[in-house]
Amino acid sequence: MGTEEKPTADLSFLKKEMKPAFFQKGSLIIEQYSLGDSFYFIESGTVEVWKYLDESKQEVLIIGDLVSGDYFGEIALIDSAPRTVNISAKEDSTLFILTREDFHRLLQTSPELTLTLLKLLTARIRNAEQRENQVLIEKNRELRIQNETLEEMVKERTAKLTQSLKIIQEDLETAKTIQRNILPLGLKYVAHLDFGSRFEPMAEVGGDIFDVIRLEKSKIRLFLADAIGHGVQAALITMAIKAEYDHIKHNTPYPADVLYALNQIFSDRYGKKSNQFTAVVVDLNLEENILTYSSAGHNEPYVVTKAGIIPLAESGVMLGLEKDVEYSNHSMPFGLGDRLFMISDGYLEQENKEGILLGESKLLSSFESAKSLDLNLTDTINLLMDDFHSFRGDASMMDDVTILGIGTTY
Repeated sequence: MGTEEKPTADLSFLKKEMKPAFFQKGSLIIEQYSLGDSFYFIESGTVEVWKYLDESKQEVLIIGDLVSGDYFGEIALIDSAPRTVNISAKEDSTLFILTREDFHRLLQTSPELTLTLLKLLTARIRNAEQRENQVLIEKNRELRIQNETLEEMVKERTAKLTQSLKIIQEDLETAKTIQRNILPLGLKYVAHLDFGSRFEPMAEVGGDIFDVIRLEKSKIRLFLADAIGHGVQAALITMAIKAEYDHIKHNTPYPADVLYALNQIFSDRYGKKSNQFTAVVVDLNLEENILTYSSAGHNEPYVVTKAGIIPLAESGVMLGLEKDVEYSNHSMPFGLGDRLFMISDGYLEQENKEGILLGESKLLSSFESAKSLDLNLTDTINLLMDDFHSFRGDASMMDDVTILGIGTTY
């Protein structure tokens, strides 16, 4: 119980009025919240005083011990209010018990002895209150120290996390710069054709990659690929795609050959785990006014002419799934006034806050609007992106979005 002073008294004069009882170690003598009707004097042994801090009984406060010569339960002689603490035998203990009924009889037969007992009980109550207050003060002090320690730990952890986030953010900015530098984002013309592009990743870096080159004086090759996934992992795959594509793009005669070669490379060198991607390759033969394309699971490009909008049907499986896949070439006329648009699936698969898919009909409507307004190539791409963001509203981007456009005025 501590070193505080405890009122002591020789209560042997009460023993003849009390009944002895033996409690084994661990036995519950008084249960908190139960109605009391008895007073106890400890003849031998030790008992522990403790309490639940609330009725949920989840947290316990240990108040201390009572030993031989101590007594407890005195308030129960006055009234039958619920017990405010638990008391259990800390070791085998012998107690003497005085019930309220015996106490009332004692009041009638021995007033002087009763007065002495009441003085002792009053001192006992005061001491119990002081003891419990002291325990609570000590607990509060311990909690304050723990809180101060926890606050310091939180500060240190926060500082470490802030530093780690700063490093990650710097790395992402570097990756973002690298990725954008390998994309021909500033290119406006290829041969005598207008060229435009928009690239908007859903995070700092994205999984879309594209390229446009002039293979010969009269031949232009466009490439658009979309790696599975988002963020850093997808961006790393695009770096590999770009590197491998750069090695073969000048030496493969047709779009289907490009896709076949890329598929073989990724199947052999990178395995199947998270290295799949869709792609589409388009060759424009300006001398013969022919467009030739091949697709590997990528959503269809569109040719916009004076007469209408022509989707270039998707074909072939995505790259990296299995070896020795053959891809097909498809050709169609492409001449003066025609425009080609290659779009990643993040555009068509965007949803608004109501869960409605943007879809092809909305894209075709945007193309029609651009035609009716007689917009040039760059302004058409800007209109497509404006319509995209207007549709999604406050909804988050669901994937990276890339738009490539090439062609001439109508």
